[in-house]
Amino acid sequence: MPRLSHRLLGYLVVATGFLGLAYGLTMLSVLDYFSLEGAPSSEVAAFLNQNSAVLQTSMMAALVGYLVAVPMMLIITAATFKGEAQPGWRRDFALGLVWASLPLRPLWWAALITLTPTLLAASQPGADPDATQATFTTYQMLYTLLNTTTEDIAVNILGGGWFVLVGWTIVSSRRLPAGLGWIGLGIGVLYLLSSAELFGLSMGTSGNLIPLIAGVAGPFWLGAAGLLAVRKVT
Repeated sequence: MPRLSHRLLGYLVVATGFLGLAYGLTMLSVLDYFSLEGAPSSEVAAFLNQNSAVLQTSMMAALVGYLVAVPMMLIITAATFKGEAQPGWRRDFALGLVWASLPLRPLWWAALITLTPTLLAASQPGADPDATQATFTTYQMLYTLLNTTTEDIAVNILGGGWFVLVGWTIVSSRRLPAGLGWIGLGIGVLYLLSSAELFGLSMGTSGNLIPLIAGVAGPFWLGAAGLLAVRKVT
């Protein structure tokens, strides 16, 4: 009975993380929210007034998904290295990448969720122009800084490194299907490439396509690998 309850809990974690990531990131992409970085305050205000309800729901879903992705990754890591008498540095490094990303994952989403009502109030007719300008200037600064922290560092670098390490281990150990490992390895490379601009490297026209593919494929891989991993560790 405890084994069954642990398995059901594992499935619940995987389903919650997958649905949060899939819904939140898909809706934000459909709304073209990620194009607002550097946009004029009038454009941001019009966007928020038009999409405020679905935007808040999508950001909350993404926040939940980004946080629940941590136990999903831990479950997959446990299944990947299960049975090794001396797991060694690869397992420790994989776990370190996951835990290092945890405090950085919610920063962007939590800040934007908190700031959105203030932005909406500042964008209403009759709002003080100086206060409106200061609010939207703060928004753009936070957008750039926290997007770099959450996306580039937590997801693309730390998460991408985890995908590469775990994907390669799956391929070599066959504790999970090797094809799943190859796909995870490829997704990890895409995540790492998505952080290139952080280091001043230009990816040209691929600069938008590569992060999009990684952002779509990553949650689906975590969902599929997570379901298999739950059966392996429970």
